[in-house]
Amino acid sequence: MKKVLTLDGGGIRGIISASIIAHLEARLQVAKSDPSLRISDFFDLLAGTSAGGILTALYLTPEEENSAENNKELRPKYSAAQALEFYEELGPILFNRSFKQILVSGCGVFRSRYSADALYEFAKNILGDTYISEVAKDCLITSYDLSTRKALLFSRYSVRKYGAMADYKLCDIVRATSAAPSYFPPAQIFAKDDSARHLVDGGVYANNPAMCSLVEAIKLWPELSIKDYWMLSVGTGKVVKPYFHEKTKRFGYIDWLVPIIDILTSSVAETVGYEAKQIFTASGVPENYIRIEPPILSADIRMDNARKWNIRALKNAAQNYIDHNSDVFDRVVLDLTSK
Repeated sequence: MKKVLTLDGGGIRGIISASIIAHLEARLQVAKSDPSLRISDFFDLLAGTSAGGILTALYLTPEEENSAENNKELRPKYSAAQALEFYEELGPILFNRSFKQILVSGCGVFRSRYSADALYEFAKNILGDTYISEVAKDCLITSYDLSTRKALLFSRYSVRKYGAMADYKLCDIVRATSAAPSYFPPAQIFAKDDSARHLVDGGVYANNPAMCSLVEAIKLWPELSIKDYWMLSVGTGKVVKPYFHEKTKRFGYIDWLVPIIDILTSSVAETVGYEAKQIFTASGVPENYIRIEPPILSADIRMDNARKWNIRALKNAAQNYIDHNSDVFDRVVLDLTSK
């Protein structure tokens, strides 16, 4: 049985998925009586978009003394609890605008709302010069190439197939998968062979990377059937904000800017979730697909509200789900420790 973890995009709302995974890792450590275990120890493939891509990189960054060449088992450097702390620290730094940035960008009308420098510096400090070929487990992180107009999926599989032209530093990958249009400028990054890519956030086509990860799993283990896969898909908060006709019928270009991002990202995630569920159901193993999408409750749905009160609200939304869905986590822990 191959186990897959997928993590949605959502900007600062990644606090929700980071909180869920931190809780799950703690539950798994208790179940196995081993506090040294990491979330990646229970999965064969981890996948993420944007916020989920950042978390995937954090979960799989190997300890410095490990290397792919020394034939030792790669161990993750950070726990899920540390990843949550990093994300809480990153949010206010990432979604912060100086007066100069506000002025130059025209509040996001003329240029991207935020500078990418803070994200890159943070990623560089935390992830170092680790390449994706060196991560602890197979992974998939999404982005979109504006020059070729094609999806670019970062993975160890691609490095094994294409070599240095597909091998990128994790800090660059994090920068690319998070380059949400209008929020951050596109990322220009270089592979190990010095070839360049011009990339934006993978959320433009795969905010929920579940289907991308399923295809990746099939490429990695082509001898297996769908019945041999088990997937946990974690979202960044279910949004149920309605948009009524009386208001939207008067919307123009500017009015649609914020709602359309919300609608597109949530609808794509829901559609992908539906498709994944139907595939597992049609294969006779509906229990092999679990989707966790906590209601966002009182938190702000905007992906860039990193104020302290909203971070607390996002953590509270995750904790509320944890407190009221113990049976879901019991089932996940049982599946991960027995299958």
